[in-house]
Amino acid sequence: MVASVWRRLAEIVRIRRERSRQRCQLAAMTERELQDCGLTRSEIAYELHKPHQRK
Repeated sequence: MVASVWRRLAEIVRIRRERSRQRCQLAAMTERELQDCGLTRSEIAYELHKPHQRK
């Protein structure tokens, strides 16, 4: 039981780090790169500032 709790906690930390890395990459993209992805700067701003949610 304790091991499963630690595994779950480690997975949550891993996911949060990955999402943080992805948000940083989105923030660093140029307007052209965002356009190629079909995103706008305002959509990126929304993603960067929305509260972190657990799913």
